[in-house]
Amino acid sequence: MTDLATYAGQRVPALSHALETAISGTNVSFFGQRETASEREARLKRGEPAPGMVIAAGPRVPPSGAVIAEARRILPDLERALDPLPADRLRAEIDRFLDILNASVARPQEMDALDMRKAALEVALEGTPAIVWTPATLRMAQRRFKFFPSVAELAELLDEVAAPLRDKVAHVRIVSRQEAREPERPRPSDAEREAVAAMMAERRAEVAKREAHEAKIRKHGTYTPPGAQGLTGWALLDALKTDLPNLDGDLLAVTQERIEEMQRRFEGAERFMTSEAQA
Repeated sequence: MTDLATYAGQRVPALSHALETAISGTNVSFFGQRETASEREARLKRGEPAPGMVIAAGPRVPPSGAVIAEARRILPDLERALDPLPADRLRAEIDRFLDILNASVARPQEMDALDMRKAALEVALEGTPAIVWTPATLRMAQRRFKFFPSVAELAELLDEVAAPLRDKVAHVRIVSRQEAREPERPRPSDAEREAVAAMMAERRAEVAKREAHEAKIRKHGTYTPPGAQGLTGWALLDALKTDLPNLDGDLLAVTQERIEEMQRRFEGAERFMTSEAQA
């Protein structure tokens, strides 16, 4: 297999380990009849997905935001690596390639036949990525073909050489279209779960205690001792104090709390009035 690290004097962008892992885990599901090998090669050559066949495509594990950003950043450079050679460069590469290959096979072509084969191949390989024209590809051809190959056989070989990069570009394109996943929260430990459960139980107990106290106040907070109807202020306070020995339970507790609150308010009001009078 050809070395896809260099072509036309330039380097193909290198992928990080994280992105390589993401594209190696790409999951594609199909319905209907699968593509033939020739149909797939033609589609990859055009850089197109499989319309009407792919129903789910994407990494099995959603990639991180950093991996998606890398895929989006590097995709244009990878796509440029699939660019074909200009016509004059293509003609020169075909000349060099076929001259050496012709010298490597049994029953080499005559010059006129070889020139015609070069012209036919130039038409057939228009659009072929520049990356295929490497010494490694030539060595593959020398080892594969005992006799001079047809145009179709040479085109098939060069599509095979370009296929790994086409696949890589297609999978990086899939990753680049993903949305970044939310970072996963670490699972709490047993001690952390127990601490949270204890905290929630404590809060529930506090709420229950407060609600029970408020219910007692609603029930007993306006209690008036017998014969004290209509009293207010200090007079009502004195009546409540006098009636304490007759009370018990929740009524006693709420009335004691009420007496303490009333006394604080009344004494505070008297202090204020005294300070105003002295001023």
